[in-house]
Amino acid sequence: TLFRSLPLSLTIMESLFQLVRRLVHPLSPLVTPCRAFSLGQPDLIRMSTMPKPKVVDRWTEKRAMFGVYDNIGILGDFKAHPKDLIVGPSWLRGWKGNELQRCLRKRQFVGPRMFTQERHDLNKRIRYLYKRFNRYGKHR
Repeated sequence: TLFRSLPLSLTIMESLFQLVRRLVHPLSPLVTPCRAFSLGQPDLIRMSTMPKPKVVDRWTEKRAMFGVYDNIGILGDFKAHPKDLIVGPSWLRGWKGNELQRCLRKRQFVGPRMFTQERHDLNKRIRYLYKRFNRYGKHR
C-alpha cells in the first residue's frame, strides 16, 4: 500500500509546487519551455546585421606564384630541383630554420670572407640569440 500511495503523493506534491510557483510569479507557465540545464551548446549569436564578407586579394604574389615549379620534374626530365632555381644567398638556398640557425649558417659559409665589423656584429647577434633561446622559447 505504501508503493501505491507514493505516485499519488508525488502528484500532490507536484501540484502544490506548481500552485506555489503560480502564486509567487503569476506570469510563469506551469511547464517551463526551456531546459534548466545546459547541453554544452552556446546560445545562438544575436546579430543586427550580417557581417560583411572579407575582401581577399586573389592575386597576391604568394598566391600567383603557387605551384610554379611543380612541372619542372615532368617537363625537365627530373634533372633540375626547384631549390636549384631559387635566387638568393648561398647559405639560404633550399634551407629552413630560425634566426640563430640562420646566423650560424651564414658564419659557417661566408665567415672568413666577411669584413671585421660585419663579422663582429654577427657574432654579437649570435651571442645574444644563444642567451635568448636558452632562457625563453618553446623548446625549454
